Order: sequence, then C-alpha cells, then structure tokens
Amino acid sequence: MNEIAMTLITAWGALAAAALSPGPNLVAVASRGLGSGRRAALSVTLGIALGGFGWAILTAFGLGFLFETHPTLLRVLGLFGGAYLAWLGLKGWRSAFTGGTSDMSPKISAGFWNDLGYGFVVTATNPKVALLWASLSTFVSGVTSSIMTTFIFAAVSSFVLLIIYGTYGLVFSTTGMRTVYARFGRATDALFGTAFEILGLTMIFKSLRPT
Repeated sequence: MNEIAMTLITAWGALAAAALSPGPNLVAVASRGLGSGRRAALSVTLGIALGGFGWAILTAFGLGFLFETHPTLLRVLGLFGGAYLAWLGLKGWRSAFTGGTSDMSPKISAGFWNDLGYGFVVTATNPKVALLWASLSTFVSGVTSSIMTTFIFAAVSSFVLLIIYGTYGLVFSTTGMRTVYARFGRATDALFGTAFEILGLTMIFKSLRPT
C-alpha cells in the first residue's frame, strides 16, 4: 500500500472516530429521527454528508492554512452556529413547557429540503467540525494534489459520514425509540432542548473568548 492510500485511510479513520463521538451532528440526527421518523433522519444525514463533502474539498485545498491566516473566520462560524443551535434549544424548551410542537415533534414533517438544509447548516457552522477538518488539512494536503485524489478523498469522507450518522438515524427512528418519545414527549423535548442550548452557548462563549 502506497503512502497516499495510507494517508487517506488514516484520515478517514480519524474522521470516523470524530463522527462517532457525541456532538451537534448526532443530536440533530437523533432529534429528527425521534420527532419525524426515518426519512427525516436520513435527510438530515444526507445534509451532513454533503456538508462533509464540502469540508473535505476545502481541506484538500489547505483549510488549515486558511484558518491560520484568518482566525476570525472560525469565530464567525462559532457565533453563527452557536446562535442557530441555541435557537433550536429554545424551541425545544417551548415545546416542553407549553405542550406544543417543536422540530422534534412526531406531528411535524419539515420536508426533505428543510431537513437536508438543517443537516448541512449544523455541520457547516460547527467549529468542532471545522477544527477537525483543519487538522486533517495539514495531514492530507500533501497527497491531494490531483483532482482525482481530491474527489476520492471527499467522496469517501462523505460516505463515512453517511454510514455513521445514517446508522444513528435508523436507531433513533425505530418504533421502540419513537414510542418512548411519544410517551415522554415533553421530557424528551426538554432534554434535547437543553442539549442544543448547551452546545450552542458553549460555541458562542468559545468564539467570544479572547485568544
């Protein structure tokens, strides 16, 4: 196995490990799976995978150097992404306290394009994701000099995310999981609302913190 293949496989392994860990992407897929079912969860997953494809392309072209040269970009991502997650958290709390509907409610079907865009925005504005890809950039930029290698790297990265988050989506959209949600809907909305709020505020505070 040549150096290029070994480098790419190692990068995909690091990406998979990061995707398996809890974070905004996982919370987004899980909440949509519980609230709207398998199709919605997989639509969010597809949005995350498309976002991953874009991040991979940027990575191949030196994302790490871009953030090093313009560190303010990472702060802007953190503020925008944090505000978006905090807003979702408020919607979850409102549903929990009023008994109304939220993005996680079984009665709500956001539609394919909304779910797709939701997944894309969550992963595109997540500083944790940006830092992961920036670190991978310094690792793979030397072996992704050709268009074909760059495309392969991006396509497989997207597929890795699709498989991992798609599995999460299938698990959280099962009948058993959704039955539990339906029985404890308000508590679940409060739980996910709190998770989104913590993630969002953490991203905002980290972005505002002086370096």
